[in-house]
Amino acid sequence: MSEFAIRWNERYQNNDTPWDSRQVSKELKRVIEEHQIKPARALELGCGTGTNAIHLAQQGFEVTAVDFSERALETAAMKAHEANVEIKFILGDLTDLHLAVTPFDFLFDRGVYHCVRNENLPGFLNTLKKNTHPGSLWLSLSGSTNEEHDEHIPKVSEEDIKQDLGGLFDIVQLREFHFEDEGERQGPLGWSVLLRRKEN
Repeated sequence: MSEFAIRWNERYQNNDTPWDSRQVSKELKRVIEEHQIKPARALELGCGTGTNAIHLAQQGFEVTAVDFSERALETAAMKAHEANVEIKFILGDLTDLHLAVTPFDFLFDRGVYHCVRNENLPGFLNTLKKNTHPGSLWLSLSGSTNEEHDEHIPKVSEEDIKQDLGGLFDIVQLREFHFEDEGERQGPLGWSVLLRRKEN
């Protein structure tokens, strides 16, 4: 396990997970509805405790969900059992992941890209390439440099997104949104980017 993965596992073990709002991403629901994304083979990168993976499964997606943290996956599996949905949970390094299965049609991450880009962006992009096919859609939610917020929240600019991801993906939609926070509070400003894998 990489040092990066070890750090994430420790945070879940210590319940130091301020990003876990325990709410289904409103942006995920909006994008699926607005772009009429039909149930298909879906991969959640960095699923955490499984809230969004469970939602996708409840919408009819065939879901595989991966995380660095064994502790997070244990919680996710219990929640999926309680929700009576079937999800394939995998402990894995998102910067070096090949699932040796048919590539996925839809991918989702909430805060993974903005975390791994400074650790091992080439490895993460290789993971995306190995697990998608031309035409695969990927919804990525990341922190935005357009707002001054908690310095511990990773942030990217619109130019970062285009430069980092434009070689492998076309941008279908790029917009600002607000992450969910616990309770009724509005979370930090972020980028919602829907991408389509290029024909390469």
